[in-house]
Amino acid sequence: DQIRKIVLEKVTRRRPMPLVGLEDEYKKVYQVAEQTITAGEGNSMLLIGARGSGKTALLNKVVKELARDNMSEFHVIRLNGFVHTDDKLALREIWRQLGREMEIEEDGSGKSYADTLAKLLALLSHPSELSGEHTDHIAKAVIFIMDEFDLFASHARQTLLYNLFDIAQSRKAPIAVFGLTTRIDVAESLEKRVKSRFSHRYVHLSLAKNVPMFQAICKSALTVHPDELSFDEKTLLAPSAPSTKKSKTAQDSEGALASWNAATDALFEDSDFLSRCITSHFHLTKSVSAALTSFHLPLALADPTTLPPKASHFIPERTTDSDNAVPASIPILLPPDSNLYLIPTLSSLALALLIAAARCTIIHDTDTLNFRIAYAEYGSLASKARIQSASSGALAVGAGTGTRVWSREVARASWEELVKLGLLIPALGGEGDRREVGEKGMVKVDVALEEILPSCPGMERVMERWCKQI
Repeated sequence: DQIRKIVLEKVTRRRPMPLVGLEDEYKKVYQVAEQTITAGEGNSMLLIGARGSGKTALLNKVVKELARDNMSEFHVIRLNGFVHTDDKLALREIWRQLGREMEIEEDGSGKSYADTLAKLLALLSHPSELSGEHTDHIAKAVIFIMDEFDLFASHARQTLLYNLFDIAQSRKAPIAVFGLTTRIDVAESLEKRVKSRFSHRYVHLSLAKNVPMFQAICKSALTVHPDELSFDEKTLLAPSAPSTKKSKTAQDSEGALASWNAATDALFEDSDFLSRCITSHFHLTKSVSAALTSFHLPLALADPTTLPPKASHFIPERTTDSDNAVPASIPILLPPDSNLYLIPTLSSLALALLIAAARCTIIHDTDTLNFRIAYAEYGSLASKARIQSASSGALAVGAGTGTRVWSREVARASWEELVKLGLLIPALGGEGDRREVGEKGMVKVDVALEEILPSCPGMERVMERWCKQI
């Protein structure tokens, strides 16, 4: 249970995950932050990468590592462009975080922006500037972490960025400004005076570039290493006492941790698990968060007696005769299977009704429709096709079933078959609606018009035109 709790915290991002494939980027950021804290330098750097590439995780690890030996020598200020939408809000938040950490009470009287900024500069000023005499004493450093940095660059006159970069460049105080952004061209949006004070240090992070890298990142979330544990967790799960006689509890704990990691290694060698739970996410979104989310419920709801994790926890249908099989009722957060493979098996009438329904959602700009609307569109299309075939003489040699207008009763049976197959979904949901939708029952089309033609090779040319022409 304790190991599962740790893994679930990593999966839900409440506990940091190990950095995989970011060693070089970590060294660059760590060196800049370390020079600010130990040598009193002023620095600025931009971390650029897509969402989920590890920018925040990398900075959090840098701060955590530096705090081990320099806990009392620096402060961390966190700002977010989505929250602090103008420079005044950001400045008040800086003051609040510094005031809380440095135990400085904020003056209750209303301050103007200029006054607050002046006092903040004095708070951050180097001791030699305050006293007018040179001293070897280094002021307490401040690490600024600015999420959504590009939004701060959109503020009027960029006053906050100008002053922070100016402080860092002119050595008024030992501060390091780290901007996190997804925009690769964010430096071009900086004003000339701001850009001249920026140190132009960049770190580019990318999403996993191949499947093995993506698998390694996901595997790191399910694996528990002793160096990730707190003191109490190490005492329970990884006791390091050299005693030759260990208690039964200590032996069981060590065995549980080793067996969990061994089971995780075996899990990531299972081709079925990799293809359904890992590789599919890489090819669709490259989102590690999406893959980890699919692990959450299976792990949280699994019977403790069936742990450590196996492929059957994530693919319940995979095993039915094993004693450790997981009941199929356990929900898994995997994308639903597509129904497109059913389209080639449809009759010509059912396919024509499905195409007509998909066309109606585009023509009428609506998500829902009923049988009457779709049948009217189908009758109109089939009638026009019959007229065109007659004018060209195609009816004499047979123009296919697409030009035949089936009766309402026959068409309704095909319509209800589409509902049973799940290609049409009752708008209200429920099994009762699915069994009998009637002519007026509203449904949603589960496939788009542009998906029908590629899914049904060999479709009649008449229906091909219906798919292509609106």
